[in-house]
Amino acid sequence: MTQPPVSRQVRALEKVVGVPLFDRTSRHVALTPAGEVLHAEAARTLTPWGRAVQEAALVARGLRRALVLGCVEAVALELLPSVVNEIRRTHPQDEWELREGDTSDLLAGLHARELDCAVVRGPVAADAEVLVRPLFDDPLVMALPSAHPHGRSPIEWSALAEEDFVVYRRDVRQGLLPVLLDGCARAGFTPRIRYQATATELLLGLVAAGDGVALVSSAVARSPRAGVRFVPLAGGGATSPLLFVWRRGAAVGAVKRIGGMLWRAAAERRTAPRDPAVP
Repeated sequence: MTQPPVSRQVRALEKVVGVPLFDRTSRHVALTPAGEVLHAEAARTLTPWGRAVQEAALVARGLRRALVLGCVEAVALELLPSVVNEIRRTHPQDEWELREGDTSDLLAGLHARELDCAVVRGPVAADAEVLVRPLFDDPLVMALPSAHPHGRSPIEWSALAEEDFVVYRRDVRQGLLPVLLDGCARAGFTPRIRYQATATELLLGLVAAGDGVALVSSAVARSPRAGVRFVPLAGGGATSPLLFVWRRGAAVGAVKRIGGMLWRAAAERRTAPRDPAVP
């Protein structure tokens, strides 16, 4: 494109915006502050569109068809085996990848278009790019050192007032710490947090060593750990919501199948709503 048409288009844009977008001299052309803001916002808006166009072109050429599903640890331990079996049995032609991660990382992957859908731990709100449907409430249990004097019966929150706690770092298991803080607050105390862990094995290792107690998913409790005893919480227990999230416009048919399979797998283990309309 020659310079005159470019200049005409720039001046037309400035007329629409109502302010100069460039400082022009005989020696150079530079963006004005208003031009810099417009440039940054345009880049932010157009980049996802460019990615979408590129992804559509790859699919059309047969170069990308795998559905990428992300999940938090509880789902990987409890639901995925049956879902994987159902996918292989009913849709053997589907290609897909599985990525385990933390809620914050999985949501970032969705926004970056690296994932198509995921199961994450709530609370999570829908936005312009990601849709959300509740899946089921994950029951939580307390992990105690095996030498702890409490037996295997449900434990009251108030009985934990003098305990040290080992917790997941907030950015790693973002949904569990608020549940712990709320349960302790309702029992009239603030938990004494001794350590923060980035992984379940480290957290349970600290519990086994007698360095504290921890709130974990019941899925974790299904696998015995040396030195650790898992007990339910009294008074109705505690739960953390697990949510099915997906990108707007992501491989609709495959995402809908995955969502339905996850709901059916959840329903086999606990009371869950019927299959939602996904997407």
